[in-house]
Amino acid sequence: MTTKSFADLPDMVFCNILEYLDWSDVGRFDNSLLSHNARNSYLDALKIRQMKVENNRFWNKAVDKGILNWLISRNIRVIWNKAVSNTQLMIIANGLHQLQSLDINPCDYITDEGIKALTIGCPHLQSLNIGRCRNVTDEGIKALANGLHKLRSLDISCCDKITNEGMIALANGCPQLQSVNISRCNNITDEGIKALASGLHQWQSLDLAGCYKITEEGITTLVKGCPHLQSLNIYGYVKITDAGIKVLANGLPHLQSLNIGGCRKITDAGIKVLATGLHQLQSVNITGCGKITDEGVKALATGCPHLQSVNISYCGHITEGGIIAVASGLHQLQSLDISCCNNIAEEGIIALVKGCPHLQSLNIYDCRKITDEGIMAMAAGCPLLHSLNITGCNKITDEGITALATGCPLLHSLNISFCVKITEEGVKALVKGCPHLQSLNIGGCRKITDEGIKALATGLHQLQSLNISCCDKITDAGREIATRVNGTK
Repeated sequence: MTTKSFADLPDMVFCNILEYLDWSDVGRFDNSLLSHNARNSYLDALKIRQMKVENNRFWNKAVDKGILNWLISRNIRVIWNKAVSNTQLMIIANGLHQLQSLDINPCDYITDEGIKALTIGCPHLQSLNIGRCRNVTDEGIKALANGLHKLRSLDISCCDKITNEGMIALANGCPQLQSVNISRCNNITDEGIKALASGLHQWQSLDLAGCYKITEEGITTLVKGCPHLQSLNIYGYVKITDAGIKVLANGLPHLQSLNIGGCRKITDAGIKVLATGLHQLQSVNITGCGKITDEGVKALATGCPHLQSVNISYCGHITEGGIIAVASGLHQLQSLDISCCNNIAEEGIIALVKGCPHLQSLNIYDCRKITDEGIMAMAAGCPLLHSLNITGCNKITDEGITALATGCPLLHSLNISFCVKITEEGVKALVKGCPHLQSLNIGGCRKITDEGIKALATGLHQLQSLNISCCDKITDAGREIATRVNGTK
């Protein structure tokens, strides 16, 4: 009998053929050559985990509805090339009418025309990210509001052609919106915030970072209209004062995540009020709030016992007293960033690891007073640590790194750049003790040689990113070995 379809081949023969094919061959398997089930088997066998949408003939002509539906049903991550235009978006819109989630951030060539096609073709969208699609204007947002009434999450960050007019349309047309990111949309003012606050009563998450035209009056309107808000980001909002923080603390009792990093007018007084009113807070970022001292940190540790993530980096007035308060009050803490807090030394770190046994991520970048003693305490007290940044802690030696490798076997990400006393002995200890490392930065560790690179390349099989910049003793031969690691710099 003559075989007319690949689907008629025995499974073993079919799988053998697949071994010689890759994703670029998908377009050849149209429905005339291969049955629906057989082609899905082919796609599954490729074990694709992500796919890039390109502006090329394959995407313009070869992709049909069957393949698009396969992508969605298998939860394949789609990565968009910046050069992608409305053409590819229209292919998606015409082929995936049941699509519920789409991320096309960033695509510079997508305009209102593509967005309008999407709203017509994908009316069931619930989550849409068009951040950094800088050619989308209020007309595109109006189309979204008119066609996507089920939308719950929208990211239009850095779309600086969108104004208050677009916000008014969203408030009127998308009543189910719960999460909105309008960060760095520099033409949105208090008027736009007022419209959103009056129309989106289910609002739970808002990102306003870098929206410098919004004043404390807009924040007050927001708080009054959205009392159920759980996450708020006003990073870099330099106009807000302690009075604005008081409004937040009194009006948003359900807030769980707050980012007020870079809000330089805020003092300990504002933080104390915040700690008094926001007892459900789980994450707080006050990076760069240079007026905050240990008193503010102590208030947070006392008033917000459920905090799991704290960022107090670049707060130069915080000392070991603040860290000891964190250790005493925040026993659920999982992530802490104290980078560039140069007044913190061993006593604070030792107290921290004793009081916060669940710590998984720690950033002590440029905390130059910390020595091997602090690292050894960390190794003994933080067995769950996944991510550690000790960049510029130039008192740390191989002894500290060896202890770290022994006590923190779950490390996935480690940055020891410019820890200038570390040699290949420390590197070998990491290879032996931290087999799960995926990202390692040893840039500026000038004592590490080719021998250390050989150990990394042969011993860390899960390593995906390696930075060896400014390692003067690594030769071209060592760099060649390092290229076996994806993402080597």
